[in-house]
Amino acid sequence: MGNSQTTGFNPINQQFGAFFITFIVVKETEEILDCGVSVTVKTTENFIRGMFSGKRLVKDEERIVAEVQSRYFGSSQKAIIAAYKDAVKKFREVTAAKKTVK
Repeated sequence: MGNSQTTGFNPINQQFGAFFITFIVVKETEEILDCGVSVTVKTTENFIRGMFSGKRLVKDEERIVAEVQSRYFGSSQKAIIAAYKDAVKKFREVTAAKKTVK
């Protein structure tokens, strides 16, 4: 899961207190199978899900960020990117920790 903050006047911030994205990822391939997003409108969640689904969490980072910047113009654009990058960081930490345990 990746976390970030939205602006104070954003309805997401008012409802959830933070912005987050939860990813379902195939660990070996990094493929994003699905994601859940803290948004107030289902259409927005579906749109965001479409930008992530089928891509690789870490390997497609530049592509994902560029797509969010070029396709999502809502007030949560920066929060989406920050939450995504937080999820990438956590994924790297978890996968690196498991490699050192072996």
